[in-house]
Amino acid sequence: MTKEGRISKESCHQILNDTLSMLKKEPNLLKLKDPVTVVGDIHGQFYDFVKMLDVGGDPENTKYLFLGDYVDRGSFSVEVVLLVYAIKLNYPKTIFLLRGNHEWRQMTAFFNFRIEVLTKYDEDTYSLFMDTFDTLPIGCLVNNKFLAIHGGISPDLKSLDDLNNIKRAKEPPRSGLFCDLLWSDPVEDDSGYCESLFKNNEGRGWSYLFGSAAASKFLN
Repeated sequence: MTKEGRISKESCHQILNDTLSMLKKEPNLLKLKDPVTVVGDIHGQFYDFVKMLDVGGDPENTKYLFLGDYVDRGSFSVEVVLLVYAIKLNYPKTIFLLRGNHEWRQMTAFFNFRIEVLTKYDEDTYSLFMDTFDTLPIGCLVNNKFLAIHGGISPDLKSLDDLNNIKRAKEPPRSGLFCDLLWSDPVEDDSGYCESLFKNNEGRGWSYLFGSAAASKFLN
């Protein structure tokens, strides 16, 4: 893939279908022990991703947790997803993937992932990509101490059981716990916040902003 080739549609679909079957068996909340290398947004930057793997360590014996946002913005989202899925298939005990807020149909249609897939493949392939995104786990508990999610906490998140009870195999809604886990944002200064400890996230148009008080209450 670093030689700028393009795999066949048949091979692409095989990777997607095999990954779909594997991800369906994983829980909403993964549980890992350190050491683990946590990776944030990749956003279609394929060559940066390849370099990161070179620096971070061989996936065969280096545990990775990806926090989502594999697609959009960059021009090589297809290649990023296929590579991370291929690594996941080869090393299922060291590679773990979470869903980000760009792994859903609304965002990929608004940004460039859908157009990229249609240019490189077709509508059926795009639909299959999205089906795999629907099966991605939502969170990960590291050392039974650190909660890793793409976005932030929610006023509807009272315990980890709430996260486990989400029916994740679908397009995320625009409100509620599933949405907030992907979209809510932390702020440094939460002075003046309402008693609920959350403010509407007007910048995004949905979900919430939360500060240290809300985080401390959740952790307690």
